[in-house]
Amino acid sequence: MGGGTGTPELLPRMAARREDLAARMRSALEEHTFSNYAIISPRRLGEMAREEAEAFLAFLGSGDVEAARQRGRRLAQEGLGHRSILSLTETLRQVGWESTNPEVELWPPLQEAIGRYTTALLEGYMAGREESILEQQEKTRQALLRALQRSQG
Repeated sequence: MGGGTGTPELLPRMAARREDLAARMRSALEEHTFSNYAIISPRRLGEMAREEAEAFLAFLGSGDVEAARQRGRRLAQEGLGHRSILSLTETLRQVGWESTNPEVELWPPLQEAIGRYTTALLEGYMAGREESILEQQEKTRQALLRALQRSQG
């Protein structure tokens, strides 16, 4: 799906907050670093925050829901925990709200765009977590079968 968000002034307004958005997303990720499923270095957390800010800005320009889903899937595959991703989405909402002040009439279309993005991001994240869990279960099953075969053999 393409076509952007339908409100052209949203992209430059949020792009002007790019550094603030990335910095606050980094803080959100660092706050929940111990709830992740994998050890993610502080450097990588910073990269993830910048990538996430850029991914949202790209979404504002394109409206590409599938790219947001794929982004969520990648975050899950990298081991990001549910608290971390929820904190990212909340940070996005907060910065979005702040960016529309004092022109509050811009909030409804931005809120809708943020909602579409975060929904797709979370859908992809949940699909990625499910894939990871199934993969881990299969590895566990195979290890159990090997152990059983050795004990019987």
